[in-house]
Amino acid sequence: MSIVKAFGKYIIRNVESSDLENVYKMRKYVVSESDTVLSSEQEVTIEGMKSWIDSWKDNPKRLFLVVEFESEIIGQLWVWFLDNKAKLSHVAEFGLEIVKEHRGAGLGTELCQIAMEWAYENGAKRLQAETLEKNIPMRKILEKLGFELEGKMKSYFKYNGKYEDVVIYGKLFNE
Repeated sequence: MSIVKAFGKYIIRNVESSDLENVYKMRKYVVSESDTVLSSEQEVTIEGMKSWIDSWKDNPKRLFLVVEFESEIIGQLWVWFLDNKAKLSHVAEFGLEIVKEHRGAGLGTELCQIAMEWAYENGAKRLQAETLEKNIPMRKILEKLGFELEGKMKSYFKYNGKYEDVVIYGKLFNE
């Protein structure tokens, strides 16, 4: 499914192979400036991003969107089904990243809504997301959109020698 959507001055669209360099730069920047991203700077490589884009862009059970602002990629959204086990094939999960200069513009909410729509339209009965307990902006978005706080994984995330808790949110789609 191809998605192209205007959101104010932003364009939200499917990732393309030609986006590799710009997606890599954006992700490297987000990882360097954010203390809520699970990857470290050393783990974000151009080869890894190429493999990620190649394996996601044509997979019907995965969605990889980028957000453009004035021809620059400033964010991304991933939605995927937990289809490696038949008993979990109804569950989708999502994650997103937005560069700090564009946070607070409503993009997080917009990307979450796209994730919800895509997951539902593709047969998900449940959509879930994890975020650091301290990531209040993301938690507020999830709660506003009807996600329920379901639990906490204690000392799940280690950043600069400090262990932090991750919270799990879920949303069920009624038939």
